[in-house]
Amino acid sequence: MLEKIDHIVLLLDFYGPLLTEKQQRVMSLYYENDLSLTEIAEQLDITRQAIYDILKRSVSQLEDYEKRLNLVEKFARTQQELQAVYDLLNRAEEPGSKELAEAVNTIRQVLDLV
Repeated sequence: MLEKIDHIVLLLDFYGPLLTEKQQRVMSLYYENDLSLTEIAEQLDITRQAIYDILKRSVSQLEDYEKRLNLVEKFARTQQELQAVYDLLNRAEEPGSKELAEAVNTIRQVLDLV
């Protein structure tokens, strides 16, 4: 469940500005401030069902944006590739490393993908 929430917060970071101000506010209160549907409804003076509908519609929109643009997926892949480069550099710096030339070539290949 926490993984799904983290994914939605990441989608919100990337695509949140594409939502309406009301959707952004409800999403922020629910996912970032951890308020309940009832607490949000009271704060915004609308029904709990309306909050639920806004959340459901907003998540659906965010997922649709990701399907079309793949920005979160590309970001995650880039992060993994950069971590691989960092790991290779650390290995290459080890005293007596015979893997330096191989590590540098691998780093070049990874950077060509980014």
